[in-house]
Amino acid sequence: MRTLLLFDGLGSTNEELLPELRALRASPENATYFQVVSDTLDEIAAYLGPPTLKSLFPDGFDLRGLLKTTSEPSGSQPSNSLAAGLHVFTYQACHLQPTRRHEDGAVASLGHSIGLPAAIIASMQLRRMDEFIETVASFLRLVAISLARGHQLAGMTALEGGMVDRYRAKIRRGSNPGPMASVTGMSRDELSDLIAESTRNGKSLSVGLANSPSSHVLSGPAKDLLEFYFSYAERFEHAGASWSFLSNTIPFHSQHLGPTAARVDEDRHFIGRLPGGDELRLPVYATDTPRNLQGSTDLVAEFLQQVLVRPIEWELVTRHAMTASAVERVVDYGPGAAARRFTRECLGDAARGVRFAAVRPSVASGASGGQRAMSTLSRPGRTAQRNGSRPVPPLSGPYGDGR
Repeated sequence: MRTLLLFDGLGSTNEELLPELRALRASPENATYFQVVSDTLDEIAAYLGPPTLKSLFPDGFDLRGLLKTTSEPSGSQPSNSLAAGLHVFTYQACHLQPTRRHEDGAVASLGHSIGLPAAIIASMQLRRMDEFIETVASFLRLVAISLARGHQLAGMTALEGGMVDRYRAKIRRGSNPGPMASVTGMSRDELSDLIAESTRNGKSLSVGLANSPSSHVLSGPAKDLLEFYFSYAERFEHAGASWSFLSNTIPFHSQHLGPTAARVDEDRHFIGRLPGGDELRLPVYATDTPRNLQGSTDLVAEFLQQVLVRPIEWELVTRHAMTASAVERVVDYGPGAAARRFTRECLGDAARGVRFAAVRPSVASGASGGQRAMSTLSRPGRTAQRNGSRPVPPLSGPYGDGR
């Protein structure tokens, strides 16, 4: 079947991800991969330097030890968006190793936000381990440096305690106020009208992710988001819309990360070589507008713009991808199920004609030195609040397939 490979973003981090990563790391079949990851994390730590790491992780964080049981308690959430991004990419790339069994019918790939690097690697269809690990190392450096610079340059200020207390008096559950918030149950036009009004009043907010017709994520300073919520809480309640802050620690998909994209250009010498669009064997679809990245001459710039600055228009791009590649089946590489759920919602009635599957444990490939895949799918109902997602039910049918 003609298959689209799907990779989730930071919404896929959950309390199961660290244990799953550690299980993958403990498997002898993945030893080479995780040695490369560990060595690259050492390089990243040395490049950033102790003062930067201390500012990013005041309580201490050993990049190399992020997969060790002593790093963070099992079942814990990543401490910030840098740690979360490293977790997600490491998980996804592990399942793309050349010696694993791959989808024979793959015709395209699509990554939701930080899922873009894995989507690019999948589309390259690398079959030599040396080429694969070199590419993974470069992308790992790109992800880490970009998110580190984002934390350094986003300019997010601390909130007054009184504002947080006022918010918690109304909403007791969910993440504390931060630079991203999910609004579910309101149309894009309604939300855009409110944002335009708030902009005239000096706020600096935008719709960072249009995940589905009724699920959106706002990005901007936490103080502006809180004041926006206080101003329109009654409007949300009247419309039956729900509001929740996400656990992201930088405002992805917004103008506030524009300086970060410019700064990372200075780090390209450290990041290393990454492929051009002409090296993609399968289409990789952009998430800002309906287009194929095989025509791009600079995938580093695409990553910086699409993950940090430009908004995600998920309905537009998923409909385009499904039509342009005549997709019959979607295989979700996780780690979570948010992107899969958003895709179903965006396709509407057309989703009935598409099979959805999640990556499951598989047998070793017949390649020389092949390794047995140890894929583990994030548990249904466990999706964290990082991209406006809600818990999703288990998929029906055998092997995770369902309509």
